[in-house]
Parts: sequence; C-alpha cells; structure tokens
Amino acid sequence: MQPSATTLRSAAEAVTVFVATSVAVLAIMLPISFAALAEARHVDLLVFNIPRAMTGGAFAAVITAAVTVAVGSRRTARWTALLALAGIVLSHLLLVPQSDNADFTGLSLATLNFIDALLAGVALGAMAVVVWPEPLLRTAYLFAVPAAAVLGDLTETDEGSADFDGVLAGSLPLWFIAATVLALAYFAITTATPPRNGADTAIPLAPVFAGVVAFSTILMTSLAVASRETSIPSVLVGSIVVVAAATVAALILPDRDGVLVLLMTGFAVAGSLVITLPRSGLVNVGTVIALGAGLLTGLRRPHPMAAAVSVAGLAVFVLATDVLDPPATLNAAVGCLALGTISGYCVGSAVPLSPTSATVGLSILCVPSIGVAFCDTEFGHQANTSSGFRHPDL
Repeated sequence: MQPSATTLRSAAEAVTVFVATSVAVLAIMLPISFAALAEARHVDLLVFNIPRAMTGGAFAAVITAAVTVAVGSRRTARWTALLALAGIVLSHLLLVPQSDNADFTGLSLATLNFIDALLAGVALGAMAVVVWPEPLLRTAYLFAVPAAAVLGDLTETDEGSADFDGVLAGSLPLWFIAATVLALAYFAITTATPPRNGADTAIPLAPVFAGVVAFSTILMTSLAVASRETSIPSVLVGSIVVVAAATVAALILPDRDGVLVLLMTGFAVAGSLVITLPRSGLVNVGTVIALGAGLLTGLRRPHPMAAAVSVAGLAVFVLATDVLDPPATLNAAVGCLALGTISGYCVGSAVPLSPTSATVGLSILCVPSIGVAFCDTEFGHQANTSSGFRHPDL
C-alpha cells in the first residue's frame, strides 16, 4: 500500500522543520567561519563576542516566540522564520564579501557573527510557534534542537580530521541554507492556516523574564570563571549561582514548564565536560541516533526525576573517567553516546505546554555554560582566555 499524498506531505514538512531548526541552532552556536580566522587581525574581538552572540541568539528566540504567540497567527510565525533564515543567506551574500579580515576597516567578523546569531534566534523562536500545535512537527523540532546543539559542540572540538568538521567548517554551506529557505517558502505558501485567534493578544512576559534571569546569569558566571584561573571555590560558587538562577527561572514559568529549564541547565554543565576526542564519524551518527531514541523514550515514558538522575549520572561518569583514565577512543565514544541519549530523554521527559516556555528551556543549550568556561584544551575542548572562549585551533 502506497502512502497517501497527505502522508508524504506531512513527512516532507517534518523533515523541513527538522532541517530548518537545525540550521538555526547551528548558526547560533558556530562562528561565521573558522576558516577566515587565520587571516583575521581581529580574532580576539570575535572570540570575545562568540559567547555574547550565542546568548543574544537565545534571547532573540525567546522574545520572538513570545511576540508571535501574542500575534496568534501561525502563518505570521512561518513567514517570520522564513525571512530570518533568508536574512542569513543575504548576509552571507552581501555583507560577508564586504568584511575586512586583514585590517580593522569595514565590517568585522564579530558584527557578522552577531547578525547570524540574532537572525537564527528569530527563526528558532518562530519555528516553535509554528510546530507546537502539531505533534509530528513538534517532535521534529524537539529532536532538531538538542541534536544540532550536540553536533555543534562536537564540531567545535574537532581538530580538522573529523567528518562533521569538514562539512560544517565553522559555518553551514550557503547553498544548504538557501535550499532550506526554499523548502520553508513552499510550505508557507501552500499550507492553509486557521484564522488568527484574537482572544488573547497579550505577550507572555513570564518566559521572557525567565530567559533574562537564566541566560544572563549563566553567561556572566561563565565569563567570570573564564576570566580567572580555575579554582574549586570559584567553580563551586559559580555552580551555586547558576543552579539558583535556573531554579528562579523555573519557578517563574507557569505550571511545570520550568522542569525543562532545570534539566537543560544541568545537562549543559555536565555535558560540556564530557571528553569527545578522539572519535570517528560513526560516533557522530550514533550520537544522533541515541538522541532520537532517548527523545522517543522520554515522550512515551516521561519521568523528569529519572532524567535528573541521568544528568547526575553523566557528571559521575565525567569524574570517573578522570580518575580511571580509560582508553581515549572508548571514553569519547561512550561519552558521545551518553550525551545523545541523556539529552534526548531530558527533552522528551519535560516538554512544556507553551512553545515560549519550551524555547526558554531549549535555548539554554545555546548559552555557553560554566562547564565550557573551565574546559581544558588538553582534551580538545574549547579553551578560554581572559576575554572569552577560544577554539582550540586558534
């Protein structure tokens, strides 16, 4: 029995949502181009601004989701996401060629990176509003965000030989983003959307306020840890501050929507400490598969407490590998598969009722955590300087 045209269209739209969401997350997490940094004199400026651009993208996502929810039109949300991704394409076509990597004149890479991150954040927030009423599209969105975030982290730790590093190279291929825009345009034009719901046009401010509390605290704490020599007291104090901020943000959100914020905050710290090098390209594929399996398990059997225990178990795993020092290849493979499984299960176990609340929780993955701030270059993680985070090859 052949699938119907409606089934094929639904599947194609789900794939489009997955790809578009992944593009948005990767555009937030990856600098505009690592390849251009070797010839740039303002590398330090870009490195200084990378964590700020990522946090700016997270803020843009939450604010966009809140505003489009208030507008009450999924059609508006579709076109907002479409125009934001199209803006990234135009930025790379019109602005990047005008940038000056050799001197301080002209557009800087830091400015262009901010533009990419903010536009991607707008697309990420608008897509949440588009997909939330439809279970299949919502699942594709929930799969895409952590998958792209984990792959973005893995790409940033690659040393040039891993498969994904050759594909992403610090920024997505322009043709790939353009193809995504065309696919989104097709569904935006051909999808019939219900009339605008004018019953409630108030902007949901609770998620926006929760995002301000969580994102600002995480960023400032991470920068504070990165700016000085790491010590146990500073890490403990920073961790307490981050947990307190996440708790406050979770309490601000309605009902049980804040559970995802707590889980993602804990996962972001523990996950950023997992050793991910050396590894093969098959491990990257396995990580995505494990993430999908964890997500489906969480959606079918949601147990937020079990998800929290799994995050704690991930932290114990990191400590154990530091003490036992297993073979590096085995350590990286197990660590990456654990990252995928646990992140997927955490997301599936704590799906908020509101797309805006979900955007707050998922966007935490885009904000540099305190774990990233004190990672060691010896293990191929992002290093840090007194002014910000640095890719290990820079």
